Amino acid sequence: MKALTEQQGRVLGFVEDHIRRQGYPPTLREIGEAVGLANVNAVRGHLDALQRKGYVVKDPDKARSIRVVHSPSPLSLLKRKLHKVLQTDRGVFHRIVYGLAWKTADRLPYLTGPRRSALEEAVEAEAVERGWRIAEKRIAPDHAVVVVETWPNHSAETTVQRLQSAGRRAVNRHLAGLPGGRVWARGYVATTDLGLLDDLVRRFLEDASEEEEASP
Repeated sequence: MKALTEQQGRVLGFVEDHIRRQGYPPTLREIGEAVGLANVNAVRGHLDALQRKGYVVKDPDKARSIRVVHSPSPLSLLKRKLHKVLQTDRGVFHRIVYGLAWKTADRLPYLTGPRRSALEEAVEAEAVERGWRIAEKRIAPDHAVVVVETWPNHSAETTVQRLQSAGRRAVNRHLAGLPGGRVWARGYVATTDLGLLDDLVRRFLEDASEEEEASP
């Protein structure tokens, strides 16, 4: 089974405990209240990730339909408990914050209406899947700016490519006849100095070089 992020583990643990105590699964709102997620869509994203990883199954059209089909091994639960008790990461900060931006091919205004919504949902879902936290999203018709808290072993290049890939799949569902068959222009902005982000984005958007290739 694929490993769980810390938040996914909390969601799965609460669902298991609720079913054991109450005899039926919790609602999305109950899960959110228990694990500190005010946004129901964020809860849904964690459950979708758990389903993809094979830990739960659920019926999207029914309330209280979550079933746990696989639990973390006793060894992994023991490791998690020891990690918490011994505070092995005390004083160690495991996250890094990137300011990222990318633009549409030829800066065409694709990102409006349902395409904008699809991109926003795809970015959030990818963050949930990877255990990242989206601190800020700014979606304009021709570009996206995202501030994301990620893991140190996830490079800026890896992070932006994963977000672009997820976004491309989502936006493509609402587009036809793309010039060159591509959504995103070549290149991107990435910085850990958020004070520079807006200026870098401005310069990136002003760059008129369009000798671009299809995104990977």
